[in-house]
Amino acid sequence: MHADLNLTELFRRLYYFLYSNGQASRAERIVEDMTLVLLSKLAVERVDDQTSYNAVLDGGDPDILLELVHREFPEALREGERFNNDSESIRHSLRELKGVMLSGAPAHIIGDAFQAVMGPRVRGDKGQFFTPRSVVRAMVEIVNPRPGESVLDPAAGSGGFLAEAYAHQLSEGGPGKIVGLDKDFDLYRLMTAMLAIVAGPQAEARNRNSLDLEEWRQDHGVDSELFDVVLTNPPFGARIGVSDQRILAEYDFGHNWVKKSGSWTKTSELASSRDPQIMFLELCVRLLKPGGRLGIVLPEGVFGNSSSAYVWSWLRERGSIEALLDCPRTTFQPGTDTKTNVLFFVKGELQGPTRVATALSCGHDRRGRTVRADGTRYPDDFETLADDYAKSDPELWSEVDLGTREYLVPRYYEAAIPRDEKEQAIVDGATWVTLQDLVDAGELTVRKGHEPGSEAYGTGDIPFIRTSDIGNFEIHTDPTKSVSEATYDKFQKSQNLRAGDVLMVVDGRYRIGSAAMVSERTRRSVVQSHLRILSLSDSSRLDSYALLYALTLPSVRRRVRDLVFVQSTLGTLGKRVLELEIPLLVGDGPWLRNIDEFRNVLQQRDVLLGKLNATAGGDEFEL
Repeated sequence: MHADLNLTELFRRLYYFLYSNGQASRAERIVEDMTLVLLSKLAVERVDDQTSYNAVLDGGDPDILLELVHREFPEALREGERFNNDSESIRHSLRELKGVMLSGAPAHIIGDAFQAVMGPRVRGDKGQFFTPRSVVRAMVEIVNPRPGESVLDPAAGSGGFLAEAYAHQLSEGGPGKIVGLDKDFDLYRLMTAMLAIVAGPQAEARNRNSLDLEEWRQDHGVDSELFDVVLTNPPFGARIGVSDQRILAEYDFGHNWVKKSGSWTKTSELASSRDPQIMFLELCVRLLKPGGRLGIVLPEGVFGNSSSAYVWSWLRERGSIEALLDCPRTTFQPGTDTKTNVLFFVKGELQGPTRVATALSCGHDRRGRTVRADGTRYPDDFETLADDYAKSDPELWSEVDLGTREYLVPRYYEAAIPRDEKEQAIVDGATWVTLQDLVDAGELTVRKGHEPGSEAYGTGDIPFIRTSDIGNFEIHTDPTKSVSEATYDKFQKSQNLRAGDVLMVVDGRYRIGSAAMVSERTRRSVVQSHLRILSLSDSSRLDSYALLYALTLPSVRRRVRDLVFVQSTLGTLGKRVLELEIPLLVGDGPWLRNIDEFRNVLQQRDVLLGKLNATAGGDEFEL
């Protein structure tokens, strides 16, 4: 293979040629044919059968090469399988590969080419999503597979983790055994091609249901403590839950758990279904040798859902939670909006301090674009965090004692980000307190809104204030969602809105932390349950404008982000809103001028909006 050959460009050229000129246009079928072409070239290289290869290039039927594939990779072909595309398109692809020795290509080059061209085109309809290369590399660097160690991915997909792990081992001085399994046949075959190119005889690819321990016993004679390292991003989602009672019975997590006297206990009752990521987590720990290391991507719900807390109790009994890495919400977009984090675990180690860090950027936006409109690349924190982790005294990772905490969302434990100079100048000399401190002192009450039900929408002219109605410190109103006087009377006593109350978004997707003040104009309203009503008492040291201003400070908004836990796609502050720390902007201080200006602007805007509302005959509209 020529040293200057760009395999990523070659694979991309093959893909788009088949897309534009072949008879099969679906991405899955094109990737299927590319995989078969690569396996054909590999089989020819293995047996050195250039005669058959040249015969195809001279006009022979490309399907004759699949006989070689069947001999060299017997599990990689379905019965009677042929290429999807026409013969000439396949011949063109084979001609492009003629001068390339795939089996001699460097592991990291092949891995990059596969992940760049084929990974994003693997569908996620079975809970499997392409793991960005920067995430894969960071996890491999942190887990650090050493020469000679065995590495497993039980949900390997196209094999990205294993290719990167093998390249890492080579860079450290020598190869190790890499093993990949996947239940999906198309993914298994893609992985077979990848690993055969990358690692040859050092690689093992299997088309298996990894969760079926009986298959492990058939393959290895045992079903536990087989591997030094496990790296994986398992399929996740309730809609693909594991419900096979035979499989569930083999797992601790296949049973229901109850909490008694502060401790979690496994019952003898099997769960009707269990999310696959929970099952894979237990499988990975069981397959590790004592001292073995695990890096696994999991949905944030596992880290922050109280009903999943038994997972952490079980893990603590089996080793050390070494590190927790918080991933940005865009990490797996546009494939899925599910928020994820990464767990690093060492089997059999005593629990010490746990390192935590937060990646704010992942190298692409929510649409998968890596380059901004101005031509600059989106930043990517994963490489920087991985490099920093290797230091004896890392700067970007905090060490925390998790104790027996039952929720382990990494950013919740992050050290506070220093306030910038502008904010520090404003709050200099202020005392910082939590909202809970103010509640305990009788200075603040925090109340929850209500849900009148969609049948109440449009039944009257009382505004129903939702999360989408809070923006730019203003309460907007949507007449189509207004409710009746009877609905208002139903909730008025418990909500008890007053001018000066602050509404804060605590649940949702994008506006959590946004706040606005109730005025006389908006006092007669019903507030949604995703909002909290913050009311200061007459004896409070704060006034409403100082409270709202404090909630808008950059460091406070960043802490709101840290306190939000995401369940699937919905974020929630929950009771953690009371942990939010704000400055007491009272008395004489550098904040006075800012708060006075803030107050004047909001008051003037409310007066103008009231006049506009009156001019428009009562139908409020946005400026």
